[in-house]
Amino acid sequence: MRIFPIQLKKISHKLTVVYALLFFVALVCVNAATLLSIGYYMSQSSIQQLELIDSGLKKEITTLATIPQIDFKNIAQMTNNVDINLIVDGQIVYNTGESYDLPQLTNNATKSIKSTDVGEKELLYLNDQQVLADGKVMTIQIIKDMDNERDYLYVLSGIMLVMDALMLIISILVGYFISKKALNPIDKITSQAKQISASDLTRRIKIKRSDDELSRLADTFNDLIARIQYAYDKQNQFTLDASHELATPLAVIKGYTDLIDRWGKNDPEILNEGIQSIKNELSNMTQLLDTLLFVAKSDNEILKVEKKKFWLNELIEEIVRESKLVTENHVINLDNNDKILITADKRLIKQMLRALIDNSIKYTPLNGTIEMNSQKSKKQAKITISDSGVGIPKDELSHIFDRFYRVDKARSREFGGTGLGLSIVKWIVDNHGGSIDAESDLGKGTKMTISLPLEHS
Repeated sequence: MRIFPIQLKKISHKLTVVYALLFFVALVCVNAATLLSIGYYMSQSSIQQLELIDSGLKKEITTLATIPQIDFKNIAQMTNNVDINLIVDGQIVYNTGESYDLPQLTNNATKSIKSTDVGEKELLYLNDQQVLADGKVMTIQIIKDMDNERDYLYVLSGIMLVMDALMLIISILVGYFISKKALNPIDKITSQAKQISASDLTRRIKIKRSDDELSRLADTFNDLIARIQYAYDKQNQFTLDASHELATPLAVIKGYTDLIDRWGKNDPEILNEGIQSIKNELSNMTQLLDTLLFVAKSDNEILKVEKKKFWLNELIEEIVRESKLVTENHVINLDNNDKILITADKRLIKQMLRALIDNSIKYTPLNGTIEMNSQKSKKQAKITISDSGVGIPKDELSHIFDRFYRVDKARSREFGGTGLGLSIVKWIVDNHGGSIDAESDLGKGTKMTISLPLEHS
C-alpha cells in the first residue's frame, strides 16, 4: 500500500515529504496540547474567580437585611462578564444582571460548579447554599459568561492553523534544501561512477573529504575499483604472458611441421628430428598448461589448502631420494634434517620442494652440488635449499617471484622454464603463513630459505 498517491522516485523528494510530514504532525500535536492547556488554565481561572466572589459574599451576607448594604456594582466592575443571583426559598431576591433559568442545588447538595449552554452562550455557574443568622436559607448563584474565553480559543486555534500551514510550506522548502545538499555528494558519486569503464579503471571518485557516511562510501567504492583494476590488470597480464609463452612452442611446432611437409617425407633424419622436437614442445606446452591451470585456480580461490599433520623430515627425505634418481650428474646432499611434525598441505609442500630442487638442478652445472637442510625451532620449521649454480644478479633478486619473470630468457627456454615455478612456490608459502628469502652470488650459487609456522602443529 502506497502512502503517497504520487510515486516519489528521488530520495531527496522522499526525505523532504517524510521530514515535512513528521514536522507538521509534531507541530499540530504541540499546538493541540497548547490549546488544551490554555483552555484548562482559563477554565480553572474562571472557577477560582467564582469561588473568590462566593467567599467574599458569604462573609458580607449574614442576614437578609445586610443584602442592600453590599455594593454589587463594584463587584460587577471588578469582574468581567459575571452576574450574581441571590435566591431565597426558590425566588431570586436580587440579581446584578441578566437572569438565567439555571438549575439549582439538588440531592441535599450545598455547593456545585457546573457549565451549560444557554442559547449561543456558554455559561459557568456556581451554586452555594448557606443558612443565614436569621434562619433563612439562601443560595448564592454566580454566573460567568465564557464567550470571551471561547472566542479567544477560536481565534488562537485559527492563528495556529495558519501558522501550521505556513510552517509546513517552510519545512518542505527547508527540508528539500537540506536533503538536496546532503545528497548532492551521491549525485557526484553517481556521475563520476558512470565515467568509469573497463577501458579506463584509473578514475576515482573525488568528493570533499569529511568523516561521514558518504565519504566512507566513496572510499569503499574507490577501494572496490582499485581491486577490480588490480584483478583486471592481472588478468590482462596473465593473458598476454600466457599467449606469449604459448606462441613460441606453437611457432616451433609449425616450423617443424612445415619442415617435415617439405623434406621429411623423403629424409628419415629430418622426419625423426622434427617428430622429436614436436614431442618436446608438446611436453613443454603440457607442463605450461598445467602450471597455468594451477595459477588460475589459485587466483580464483578454487584451489584449497587442506592442512593435515605429517612428518616434514620424511617428506624431505622422499624428495631427496627422488631427485637423486632424476639426475646422476649432480651431487644432492641432506646434511641436517630435524624431526619435525607440521600441520600443512602435504601435496602443496611436496610440489614446492620439488619446484625448488628442479630449479636448482636446471641452473647448476654438471657435477655441481645441491644441499637441502631442515631445522626446527620453537615457532617455525626452516628449510634451506642451496646450490653451486650460475646464481642470480643482485638487481634481479626482488623480481624472481613475479609471474613469468625469467633472469635469462634464452637459458630458460633451453631448460624448459616458464617463469611460473617460483611464483607458485611463493603462493604456497604465503598460504601457509610462511616466508621465503633468496640469497645469491652471481657465478657462485643461490640459497632459498623457507620458514613455515609451527603454532598449530
